[in-house]
Amino acid sequence: MSPFRRFVTAAGLAWRAAPVTTAVVFCATLALGAGPVAAALFGKLLIDHLSTGSGAPATLAVLAAGLGGTLLVTHVGDAAVRYLEDQHARRIEMIVQERLFAKLNSLPGLELFERPNFHDRIQLALRAGQGAPQQLVGSARSLVQSGIQLIGFVGVLMAVSRTAALLLALATIPRLVAERRLARDRVGLLSALSPAQRRRFFYSRLQYEPRAAKELRVFGLGGFFQDRMRTELTAIHVSQRGLDLRILRVQALLDAATVAAMALAAYIVVADVAAARGTPGDLAIVLTALPVTAGAATAVVRQLAAGSEALLSIGHYLDIMTTGGERPGGVAVPALKDEIVFDDVWFRYGDDLPWVLNGVSFRIPLHRSVALVGANGAGKSTIVKLLAGLYEPAKGRILWDGIELSRLDPASLRRRIGMVFQDYMTYDLTALENIGVGDLETRFDLARISGAARLAGVDDVVGRLPRGYDTMLSLMHFSLGEEDDSAGVSLSGGQWQRIALARMLLRADRDLLILDEPSAGLDPEAEYQVHRVVHEHSTGTTRLLVSHRLSAVRMADRIVVVEDGRVSETGSHADLLRTGGRYADLFRLQAAGYQDVPRFPSTGPMTEAIGMAPNSLESSPEPASPTT
Repeated sequence: MSPFRRFVTAAGLAWRAAPVTTAVVFCATLALGAGPVAAALFGKLLIDHLSTGSGAPATLAVLAAGLGGTLLVTHVGDAAVRYLEDQHARRIEMIVQERLFAKLNSLPGLELFERPNFHDRIQLALRAGQGAPQQLVGSARSLVQSGIQLIGFVGVLMAVSRTAALLLALATIPRLVAERRLARDRVGLLSALSPAQRRRFFYSRLQYEPRAAKELRVFGLGGFFQDRMRTELTAIHVSQRGLDLRILRVQALLDAATVAAMALAAYIVVADVAAARGTPGDLAIVLTALPVTAGAATAVVRQLAAGSEALLSIGHYLDIMTTGGERPGGVAVPALKDEIVFDDVWFRYGDDLPWVLNGVSFRIPLHRSVALVGANGAGKSTIVKLLAGLYEPAKGRILWDGIELSRLDPASLRRRIGMVFQDYMTYDLTALENIGVGDLETRFDLARISGAARLAGVDDVVGRLPRGYDTMLSLMHFSLGEEDDSAGVSLSGGQWQRIALARMLLRADRDLLILDEPSAGLDPEAEYQVHRVVHEHSTGTTRLLVSHRLSAVRMADRIVVVEDGRVSETGSHADLLRTGGRYADLFRLQAAGYQDVPRFPSTGPMTEAIGMAPNSLESSPEPASPTT
């Protein structure tokens, strides 16, 4: 992407965020840039009039007032501009956040979100989108301000000594080249360190997340993850220190060259004044102008480099913003009238990865319940993701009343579906909101939400919470002054599963209900109650149930057995038992677990398989006590 397009994008974001503020800041910058030059000229005139004794009191008063007024306006104006820039930065941040996350929410399915490099790109885009436009505006403002100062003081130096002006100009050229290269190095390092930064954040977050706290303490993992975090942080710091040292060396050489040029220029002017080729005022303004000119030249070069860095960074933001969104022009999904068909569907998660589905074919008739069963990793959850439009098949077709899902509008399809995921979300929201997000149109309807909670068997649990449905289901969002510990609670896994089920039951009137392991975290009695409720209250609705517990699928009209990415058997529970195939074997095996009570030896194949000696834990010596 061309630098010009990146510049237009960044400048456009800044202008749309606050056009009036942008214009005011630009005009104020022009005045602030001219202020130091005007102050220096007033000072020169004052010195010349005083040194010659030709200045009338009124003239001296005017010059002194001009000098004071210029300094006052410059300092007050600079503070005002900084205030406006801070407000501008917040507006830019809001616009960038809104646009970037709107774009992310429009991306098709899960494919991009399950790629680690995409998460790196998102982080880089967030930083660039928030910082680059403001950095570019700030660089442009500083560039204009420093440029005006530079032009003004160079003009002054040219009037006094062209040789001195030329020396400073020549000292600026190497700095310009070096700063541009360093800007590219900084952006490149930011991209290179993004994976390490993500890993470092992951390891650090684990050490304070409630979900990880149990295992970290039981298994003694705190030090382990702290070491991992330290390793990543050390690698990051080593890389950053290497760049910092390179910047230090380059800038030290450049500063030395600038100081040498300033000293030589000052000597030339002093010699001219000593030879009566200049006035004391000339010497005063040159001594003022030399450091200011050198500083302005350095500022111009650095702001050019900072602008170049911002333009390179904004490319990360544009990279995300130009990523393909949902399929355009999809057909609105009609109400289901006949059936859903998987026709020879193949799928894998990457071109170099094995096939997860190998020609899957089955039907989900209207108003019937179909169950998918099979071992873990057989492909059941992948089928669910394909049916929800979160992925597209590599080969084959999925038909909704004869229309391929790839031709349908994804958002329209998802409005026709109610779903509970195996890896359901536990939102840091109130109980009301945690259920209500299942159908945003009814998220404030307490009667419907409590009804769904009652069907899911969690209404009594919510009723006993400190603030009922207004209780925050999280311990992570208190203010520092919050003293009421009852403001938030943490639910058990089974209770969360019922919350997720209630979320889906708000959509019980949709064309298709998909239940992916809806009772995996429940005890047998609770599991039976859940499936009974779902069966009774979704009669007449098309349902797809996924489970590896075969007792949960007995009531399904049709059972599809998936093995190694293929459909091996299809039929009702009774039909499959009579067939005596894989389903029958699995069903009898699971049933035997409730009927037989085998005796397990305390040691044997399991401990041997993992390399443990019998009673190795009991026989291991206690750690030695520290001696004093």
